[in-house]
Amino acid sequence: MARPTPVHVEVAGRALRCLVCDADVFTVRTITLITSGLANTGFNKQADVATCGTCGHLHQFVAGALVTRPVQG
Repeated sequence: MARPTPVHVEVAGRALRCLVCDADVFTVRTITLITSGLANTGFNKQADVATCGTCGHLHQFVAGALVTRPVQG
């Protein structure tokens, strides 16, 4: 499995910083939210998750809300 790419993240035009450790480098992935009674129907919602590259805290957002930029250097 490929290692996730570290990125900087923006939400609503603002740079995301970790709520726990104040870091600004994350990895991003999309997850499926399992809704009771809809588990196998294909109607589950999705969310984008930015995982802090320093402490691992998960920051969850509505799918499509994140803008990513590569980490320079």
